[in-house]
Amino acid sequence: MKKLEGNKLVALLLSAGMATSLLAACSVNTDQLGQGISDLGNAFTTTAATAAPAPTETSATASSDETGVTEITEETTAETTPAATPTATPSPTPLPQRVDFSDYTDIDLTDTFTVTVEAFEESAHSDDDTVEFAVFTGNRLVVTDADNETARDAINLVVDGFYAEAEGAYQNVVAQLKSEYLANGVIENSGSVFVNFEYVSNGRALSVLMVYAVNIGDKTDRKVDFATFDMLTGHYVAMNSIVTDTDGLERAMKTALAEAIKAKALEAVQPTVTATPTPTPATVTTTTAPTTAETTTVETINEDDLPKASDFDVIYIAPTVSETEGVHMVTVIGIAKDGIIYEADVEIDSYADLFNRYGASVFFC
Repeated sequence: MKKLEGNKLVALLLSAGMATSLLAACSVNTDQLGQGISDLGNAFTTTAATAAPAPTETSATASSDETGVTEITEETTAETTPAATPTATPSPTPLPQRVDFSDYTDIDLTDTFTVTVEAFEESAHSDDDTVEFAVFTGNRLVVTDADNETARDAINLVVDGFYAEAEGAYQNVVAQLKSEYLANGVIENSGSVFVNFEYVSNGRALSVLMVYAVNIGDKTDRKVDFATFDMLTGHYVAMNSIVTDTDGLERAMKTALAEAIKAKALEAVQPTVTATPTPTPATVTTTTAPTTAETTTVETINEDDLPKASDFDVIYIAPTVSETEGVHMVTVIGIAKDGIIYEADVEIDSYADLFNRYGASVFFC
């Protein structure tokens, strides 16, 4: 269908109105008039509008030749449609994998190492060997052949350091008594220094009790130290690193030590039976062997003399080997207020809930 634009339509209507007026005023050849109106309408008609193409970008280049005529060259550049940016597809999050611990169930957590203890003795004398100033005796401990060299070196450094301290005390005693001898020509009392290392192990941990004592006359000074090393990792095992309740375990071990000391003391004084021969009366002549009478000797102890749990100022716990399968033991070392050192082996399975995971791996291996 054809479409008339606005201005042309108005013009056409005006023309039609004028023609109608003329028809009303005078006689007109209607055939020619109709043809003229048709021609006039055709002049104002337009075809239906179509969509115009998108404008193109042009650039004009001017060039001139010898004749002076400028030639315009048009270059048409097609509009470039940007390519679509691809959208990255996120990679799916991998599901966590379960760790298979089956290969670890048969691992032997114990380490292999050798502990050597060697006794020694030395002394210091005056230049003419007539006066002995002091004696240095005891033993030395060294760890060798350890798979974990870090653990070996760590325990040897601690032990050697303690020995060097004892040796230094000995040199001080010698110097003191030598000065006394040079000043007076005689010494009142000679001196002595004793150093001792004791150790226990359950295959995983190595515990060492270190003691040295310095004596001159009636005066005695003593130093005690203790160390436990995890021979698998080389770690120094402190009490607070192995238990969840340090105070609770110390109280339990003090009580267990006191009870073990009491049980051992009672066992040592069990009644003994001694057979005493009783001669037959002299008035009776017989060839039979004399009869015997049994004499029972009963020893008693005063339990008040035995240490109580509250008597221990210091407590050490050293894992040791058990002779019974499935039973775990420790050597409990307690230092009483009077300085006496007590030791006893105690079963610790009933105290397992006081140990953390690391402590359980060391003491219950």
